[in-house]
This record gives sequence, structure tokens and C-alpha cells, in this order.
Amino acid sequence: MIQARDDEVNATALTLHFKYAKYTILLLTEPLTPFSTIKADLLTILKERYPDGLESSKSPSRTKLPDSILDIVLGVQTDSYDPSKGWDELNTGSGIINESPKSLGLKDGAKIAFAFVGEEEEDKEAKELFHVEYPNLDELYPEEMAE
Repeated sequence: MIQARDDEVNATALTLHFKYAKYTILLLTEPLTPFSTIKADLLTILKERYPDGLESSKSPSRTKLPDSILDIVLGVQTDSYDPSKGWDELNTGSGIINESPKSLGLKDGAKIAFAFVGEEEEDKEAKELFHVEYPNLDELYPEEMAE
């Protein structure tokens, strides 16, 4: 697993929350780190932690992890106060363009959805592409909500 030592983490490092279905992967990164590097780190962690793929309530089978970072799409919440409004795709560039969290205006603690694009997903809208599951508080704490 990729772990940063205490002397490798700078005070300027951002914690980014990468979300897919019920999963949240936290990555520490510098604001000027290119998204190609961030996606490579994310893919390495996913392959190490979930080699059989990721589960989702939308699919009975596990979602297979891609072989390339070019198959990973990222998105940010349309409205950070209302997750039901969906996600907007981030233009992280491909190969030549090196967008970074700072250049896209992301702050510490930003929530970023990720999805894997294959032939069937290429034409989907961003709102359909990203699938993030949130816990239902009414189910988790029924007696507290009744009061």
C-alpha cells in the first residue's frame, strides 16, 4: 500500500476524498500534482486493496478495475450541499495537459467521484456516469429520527 511517511507530508498537502458507490479512498496530494499522477496513485491503491473489483448496489457483479488511467473519469458535486443533484465531470486533461487540484480550484477535503469508462459508458451524461452511495440516516438511527 502507498503510505506517506511523516517527513514526506507537507503542510500544503490536500486530502482528496475519491468516492465510488460505498467506497471512499483518501489521498494526500500536493496542490500542483498533475491528475495523471493522482489517477495512477488511485488505480494502484484500488488494485492493491480491491483486486477483484468494486461492489455496487447498481450491479450484481463486481465492477472490474481498468488497466489504464485513461479509463478513469473524475467528477465533482454539482451542489456541495445537495448530493442528489449529481456530479459534473472534471476536465483533468489527457496526456499532454497536466491539470492539478489547484488549477481546477479544488480545496482540502474535496469530494471527487470516480468512474471507469468502457465502450458502453462513453456516451453517458456525467449525472448517470458517477454512482456514489450515501448512508440512509433514517435506517441507521430510526429511534433518534422519531424524536
